[in-house]
Amino acid sequence: MNVDMNAMKAEIGGAFVLSWMVFGMGLGTLEGAVALAVVWMAFSGAHVLPVVTWSHMMTGDMGDTEGNWMANGMRLVAQAVGAMLGILLATQFGDVGPDWEATDMWLPDIAETATIWSVIGMIAAGAVWWQVHTRCNSAWASAFGLMVLGGAMTLSGAHNMGASIASAGDGIVDTLVNWVCDGLFVGLGAFVGAKIDENL
Repeated sequence: MNVDMNAMKAEIGGAFVLSWMVFGMGLGTLEGAVALAVVWMAFSGAHVLPVVTWSHMMTGDMGDTEGNWMANGMRLVAQAVGAMLGILLATQFGDVGPDWEATDMWLPDIAETATIWSVIGMIAAGAVWWQVHTRCNSAWASAFGLMVLGGAMTLSGAHNMGASIASAGDGIVDTLVNWVCDGLFVGLGAFVGAKIDENL
């Protein structure tokens, strides 16, 4: 497998900046959206957020194991590494502290009504946001779209993975499942949105 080292460096750098500086602002705020747009422009070509990578995976060639699944899987790993480095710098390579606590795995609650509606919300947000992201071709439009729709998505997946790794694997299983599922459902929404757009 050929690994695009420039893409990996951009993912690590972008995720590093997000975890080090931007997540404190909150991506649902004006400041966070502006910062995210600047990160996307500075680290050109980087997805930076797992939901973006999952959207690329789900709308790419599903049969292309190496060019789609493996390449984007490596981007997800690079994002977690970058986030971990940002967290370690922010904590001066010390204790991640009480500000971060591993969240419980939400997948076992999938049969509950509130969880089902949350998943439907992730899919819908992914469908709408992917249209904004791909049609506007603008870091600003994409970032502001996430600011508006981010409440229905988990945008801190790489940050949470990085924090879990930096905490010597605290809550790693629950965090890993959430990291995958949160991105997968948004990516599924991107896929649905792209298919609807193709058939209109």
